[in-house]
Amino acid sequence: MMDNLTDARNRLLPPDQLLQVAALLNMPCLDEAATTSDGASQTRQQAALYARIADWAQLSVQAAEQLGEPDEDLDDIRYRFAYLVEYTEKYAKGWSQAPGENTEGVELSAHAAETVAPTVLGRYITYLAEHRDEYQMWLVDSLSLRASVWNLDIAAHTRVRLPGVHGFPAHASTLQTAGVSPHAIEVRTPIQVHRLLDCHRAP
Repeated sequence: MMDNLTDARNRLLPPDQLLQVAALLNMPCLDEAATTSDGASQTRQQAALYARIADWAQLSVQAAEQLGEPDEDLDDIRYRFAYLVEYTEKYAKGWSQAPGENTEGVELSAHAAETVAPTVLGRYITYLAEHRDEYQMWLVDSLSLRASVWNLDIAAHTRVRLPGVHGFPAHASTLQTAGVSPHAIEVRTPIQVHRLLDCHRAP
């Protein structure tokens, strides 16, 4: 046990790398763990981050186990989700549609809106990372991103009158303009956005 503990101590990651691990694991509330330069505080923060990552990993294992093995009978079941990726920054008034690709469309998925939203947002951040030079001037330090997702099967039965074929709106922005609340929203704060971009750039 002592040898294992010594080995673990020798392999400890610094807080900044732990925050990258937390971001990759899609952990919430990353902003609460800002790094400090004080040695003692950094040690305490390191231990706290490891504990939070361990708790989140254990919870993620339970969530993954609940999904179980894929059911062949459900393979053909897909729900239609309209999604919209938006941004805001320090001096902006409200949210605006983000530039580039993968910012609005329809996603087919067998999962719930709460699963589709982070998938959509993660795909957009990957796009930004791959085109970082093109959007360098837009990627300000105060940039926040969010993905809003609507289940079209549910939205079609809303009492709000929606334009579109057979009651299905053509775009997520149509739903938003009509005042239909999204079924899931995923937000990334400025610290999270830039940390995830850095993770994509890391070797």
